[in-house]
Amino acid sequence: MAWGGHLLALPLSDVQFALDNPALLNKSLHQQFGASYGTVVPGVRIGGAGYAHNINQKHNVSFHAQYLDYGKMASFDPGGNSLGEITANEMKFTLGYSREFDSRLVLGAQTGFTYAVLGPFVSTAAMLNLGAHYSRSDSGVHFGMVVKNLGLQLVSYRGADREPLPLNIAIGASYKPLHMPFRFHATLHSLQRFMGMTYNQYLSSNIMDIGGLSVVVPGASLADKVARHIALGGELVMGKHLGLLVGYNHQRRQEMAPAVRGGLAGFGWGVRLKLWKYHLTYGSASLFPGQNTNTLSLSIIPSFYQ
Repeated sequence: MAWGGHLLALPLSDVQFALDNPALLNKSLHQQFGASYGTVVPGVRIGGAGYAHNINQKHNVSFHAQYLDYGKMASFDPGGNSLGEITANEMKFTLGYSREFDSRLVLGAQTGFTYAVLGPFVSTAAMLNLGAHYSRSDSGVHFGMVVKNLGLQLVSYRGADREPLPLNIAIGASYKPLHMPFRFHATLHSLQRFMGMTYNQYLSSNIMDIGGLSVVVPGASLADKVARHIALGGELVMGKHLGLLVGYNHQRRQEMAPAVRGGLAGFGWGVRLKLWKYHLTYGSASLFPGQNTNTLSLSIIPSFYQ
């Protein structure tokens, strides 16, 4: 959340990082438990939990469960008559596996099942995530790659067509200079549609000025189209137990910030705190001016594996 919404190349000791890249699951996470809770917008809550286990120092397995609760909303029939309130939520369950081929290369995979409810409508899907992680610990450089959401919708919402899953191909890198208390992080995401991240061209024919004349929306420049794939992050490392996080997601800012007074839309920040065997992380990201997404995560590491 604090690093622009992507984390592919930083194998710190947190089992929840494996949700972004299954190759971040490693033997240092043996018997670690993690949980998170947060809000997207008022009334919409997110949360989850995960556990990791190492087998014979080579094989790592994990289990994660996540949910997204939209709360209650008003329901109406096609004629506009009220049908009362309905609930909407989504759940995802994943099993992960990774293997460390040497001290630098880890390959991982994660299979999952989703269950979504929108009042009387239900949808399910199955997916597969593939990831790789390569590190040069002697130089402070880490690389990550992931292909997420390979799969299909098993059951579509009643009366609706089957939808494709949101495929995402991304690569990332992390670098901490040996004698500098700062860690840099960068991700290139959504590479499967490299030039197709803008949408204003679809709205140009429907926009009119106050006089009723059509307004032609200028197309995005090449630089803007490329920048929409970039998420940047950094951490001020204040010793082994404290870190201050900051990030920026250009796509989020372009999509969510108003043309006037965009504020901090697209930016994120947070703090990481380690106390004995407890890792506490708070992350926040500005979706648009005056509205932030907030998440609080806790990881517990058995003392004999620290």
